[in-house]
Amino acid sequence: MELIHANPFVRFADRLRFSFQRGPSKTYDCRLLYCLDGKVAVEIGGESYTMRHGSLIIFQPGIEYTICPEKAPELIVFDFDFTQDYSNVATSMIPCPANTFVPEQAHPRISFSDTELFDEPVFFDNVTFIEPMLREIVSEFQEKRLYYTGKTSTLLKSVLFELARYNKLDSKSNMLVTQIMQYIDANISGQITNGDLGVYFNYNPNYLNRLMLRHTGKTLHKYVLQQRIALSLKLIQTTNMTIAEIAMHLGFNSPSHFSYCFKKEMGFSPMQFRSE
Repeated sequence: MELIHANPFVRFADRLRFSFQRGPSKTYDCRLLYCLDGKVAVEIGGESYTMRHGSLIIFQPGIEYTICPEKAPELIVFDFDFTQDYSNVATSMIPCPANTFVPEQAHPRISFSDTELFDEPVFFDNVTFIEPMLREIVSEFQEKRLYYTGKTSTLLKSVLFELARYNKLDSKSNMLVTQIMQYIDANISGQITNGDLGVYFNYNPNYLNRLMLRHTGKTLHKYVLQQRIALSLKLIQTTNMTIAEIAMHLGFNSPSHFSYCFKKEMGFSPMQFRSE
């Protein structure tokens, strides 16, 4: 089947908090896990993946997996099919212990002719750009709005296309994001504007900002600010530089501007951090 002919059926969609190990388990339909917060290790298909905010895993029926929470993570969880063939099974097909799994009861796995991406378990990191759609699917499913089955199907299909597109472009864009981060780190003491980055990398600044947001969940401005605050923490702890000297060293307009940004980000002032 080609991905364009996928017509997903969302059987279950919710936000769940995991506080203890689940598994080894197997599912009778497809499953999507997206990490909203916390930290969790997922062992699947002989591999172990660490999930944090923005991480996502999709796998098809009959795959053995184990969820090992580390920091009480909250996950968006979908049970779904890639087609409507089993839409008559409307209730959740609860995963079962791997040793009690009955293969004959599992829905058939789908093989895609135009992309093998979803044929096997697939892990994505930093795909926060699809989070709004995932949240909308949960909202539609939980509130059972008019035509919610069609809406959740359409939204999930859009998610699949976005992930497939991201996978194709990921290598090139990852390299560019890495180069942007390296440039920021190397020039952290100077003024770094979106326009400067656009000129240096020969891209539209708005495109670079969207790319950074997609890969890190932060705008360029937010990333630069957080890098400066992180470095200021180190300088306060390990040097005798004054707050004013640190502000100047990190490219802030003034000590007061540095203190304002620091307190807004950390919840306390640079002086309070040094004194404590």
